[in-house]
Amino acid sequence: KKGRITMDQFEKQKIERQALNGKMTMMFGGIFLMFSAITSTLMYGINFFMTAQQADKGVAEYVELLKKAGVGSNFLRVAGVCFLLVGIYEIIAGFITAKNSNRIDKSLFTMKIIISLLIVEIMMQVYLFFTGLMNFGFLFTAILLPLFMLWGVTRLRKVAKADPERVYAAKPAARDKSRQQSAAPKKSIRERAAMQAREDDGEPKQ
Repeated sequence: KKGRITMDQFEKQKIERQALNGKMTMMFGGIFLMFSAITSTLMYGINFFMTAQQADKGVAEYVELLKKAGVGSNFLRVAGVCFLLVGIYEIIAGFITAKNSNRIDKSLFTMKIIISLLIVEIMMQVYLFFTGLMNFGFLFTAILLPLFMLWGVTRLRKVAKADPERVYAAKPAARDKSRQQSAAPKKSIRERAAMQAREDDGEPKQ
């Protein structure tokens, strides 16, 4: 029996550790993805698009820049639009991942979002590779970060399989306590009022 209890405790500790690891990984990954999308992916898209616009206007500096790069303004504009679209999707995926980082019941939906993000990022990297715009700095955001987030959500999926009725990775105890504390005085006031009314009704009869 002792061995069985120890194994049960070990399994519970393992599940709790997986839940905590999954939550923290998804929270960090989602926040970092949004930050990277705003400061890097979107900025590249805007710069490409503006460079193409300036070249079309005949600004010598930008015309010479495109000649050295061996690309046309239309091509660079398309690349800029691709970066903008991917950046927007990164923000959406990062927000959903961070928001659902504590939700076991939404882990399957979050996993689908992360997998779709990984597919989009891989397609983007293939496009950049064959067009000569490859930047190895994007490999972390495009491949490693989504894989890191995918590892985190798989922790939550394992918890969901082990405990299908579980909703949260970590119970929001602080929020529940605050709700209970805010509700307790209201209930107490009603009870006191009812008790006072009964006492008042009983006094004349004495």
